[in-house]
Amino acid sequence: MGRSIFGAMVGVVIGVVIVALVETLGMRLFPLPVGIDPTDPDALAAALPTLPVGSFLFILAAWFLGAWTGATTAMRFSRGTARWPGFVVGGTILTASLYMLWTIPHPRWFSITAVAGLVAITLVASRPGGTFARTKE
Repeated sequence: MGRSIFGAMVGVVIGVVIVALVETLGMRLFPLPVGIDPTDPDALAAALPTLPVGSFLFILAAWFLGAWTGATTAMRFSRGTARWPGFVVGGTILTASLYMLWTIPHPRWFSITAVAGLVAITLVASRPGGTFARTKE
């Protein structure tokens, strides 16, 4: 049980770091229009329709890679048959993503893809004995 808790904590940290790194890269490649304050949700909501599709794809990539890497890391550390350490990671990233989708209106295709993708990735990455995960031997 201790390994599973530790695995979930490490997985969340790794997942959040991956999300932050990929989103930062996306912001450098697809910067916001000049004069937009990224900490102002209203300004971001006004700027979203002008952003290229590539900026949305980077956000999806950040969330998906964070969920995948974090959940597989959690499962590897836990080394058990329980799936909950990976679900904790995926649930954390899904919750943060839902908050962003709720506070800043995104295109419908993006919201649907984000939620469905995060659920699917979490389910696959949280399989005991799956990719990068080890079970007790």
